[in-house]
Amino acid sequence: MKKLIIPALLLGMILSGCQYFMKEEKAKDPVFMGYIENTQVNVTTRIPGRITEIYVDEGDSVQAGEKVAQLDTRPLEAKLSAMKAKLANVLVNKKRIENLYKAGAIPKQKLDNIETSYAMLSDNIKELTINIDDMTIRAPMDGIVTVRVLEVNQMIPPGMPVVIETDPQGTWARFSIPEKYLGQIRPGKKFLLRSNVPGLTFEGKVIQIIPMADFATFTPTELRGERDVRTFNVKMKITENIQECKPGMSVYLTLEPMKNQTESHR
Repeated sequence: MKKLIIPALLLGMILSGCQYFMKEEKAKDPVFMGYIENTQVNVTTRIPGRITEIYVDEGDSVQAGEKVAQLDTRPLEAKLSAMKAKLANVLVNKKRIENLYKAGAIPKQKLDNIETSYAMLSDNIKELTINIDDMTIRAPMDGIVTVRVLEVNQMIPPGMPVVIETDPQGTWARFSIPEKYLGQIRPGKKFLLRSNVPGLTFEGKVIQIIPMADFATFTPTELRGERDVRTFNVKMKITENIQECKPGMSVYLTLEPMKNQTESHR
């Protein structure tokens, strides 16, 4: 009997320890991992050309309208100078033809032709002037230069960014939260978010709960006592330590533990 009692006691102790461990595991607060995202803008140009100057570097703060880079305007300026000289000549001829028309020496058609030529040339000069002005690349918004894509003397095609600018005020964290935890999350509520950097935390304010739901990646089982669970995208605006946020950083949201279905029905 002693041989049977001792193993039974040991088995009982092991089972009790396992039950205690399982209860402790269930009591842990659930932690969800999310990622930092930013509003980023490609600072580019619609006019191709060779870069002659870049006025900013990675990490620099810029304001909307501030010069970021300069393209070589000499070819367009030479063309503009030639067009202005031609316009001056057309203007002289236009005045002479107007006087001849008033005297009845030429038909109206010749006056119409010279006026059309003068108007078209004037419009071309305006367009060329705008193109030259656009070859000074400016920041489209207040922000921080996060990536310097090109260097001086490189050619830039239309749409190619010379730098990438990040809006520090447009920084948020995105999480996928199972629907059963949505009762703890509401628009305007603030949470403390941890990061992988020791001592670095962020404050996140819920600004959006996207109603498009996806099934969770795990498969429910009888042991878990759970049905199919859907997840919702939760977007939180970062309201402090914004400068420390980097796109792609991992952040962690801690919520309160939920009772399982068997416990909630007791």
